Formats: sequence, C-alpha cells, structure tokens
Amino acid sequence: MSTCLPDEISSEILSPALKVFDDMFSDMSDVSPFAHYSPSTSAYLLVCKDWLRVATPLLYHVVVLRSKAQANALELVLPNKPAFGRFTKKLRVEGGYGMAMYTILGSAPNITDLFVSL
Repeated sequence: MSTCLPDEISSEILSPALKVFDDMFSDMSDVSPFAHYSPSTSAYLLVCKDWLRVATPLLYHVVVLRSKAQANALELVLPNKPAFGRFTKKLRVEGGYGMAMYTILGSAPNITDLFVSL
C-alpha cells in the first residue's frame, strides 16, 4: 500500500501554512506585520523529499526581505537555483539592500507585486 499523496493534494495541504495574505503583504503600518517572531515556514521543507519538492515553489511565491543577511542569502541562492526566482510572484523589501537587489530582481522575472519600504 502506497502512502504517497499526489503533489496536487500535498500542495493543497501545505498552501495554507505557507501563504502570505495580501493584506499582510501590502500592510503599510509603522510596524511591519513581519516584525514579530513566527516559526520558520521553511521547516516544512525538512519533513521529507516530497514536501520539499511541493513546498519550495509555495515558499518562494511570496518573498519578504527584512534584513541584509536575508537579501545576501537570496542573492547567493538565485543564480544557482534559477527556478526559485521564477517561482517568485511577490516581493516585499523592507529596507535598502544595495547591489543584492540587482541580482534578486534580475533573477525573478515573474514578479507581479513589488512592495518597497525604506
């Protein structure tokens, strides 16, 4: 008996846990809705290879950059994993991150929503 779920079902199960709601993404409050600690959603990718395969596009669908370290890490990943950049549809940038943004924006051709706050 197989215990594997089809990717479509796994995606439907994981989507709510990895979703960034539009109102949070576009929130213009003085304090970012992403400033408060929450457990890392990337932990879902560590469960098994099937979840890694299904959840990676969901995780990169909305990218929120809040620190130079995050921007630098993404800058290093995207040239080596170009699919990750293609998964990105929304990018929220909370700060100025210099030339890292050149690489990030150049590696994410499918961005439809860009939020920038300095």
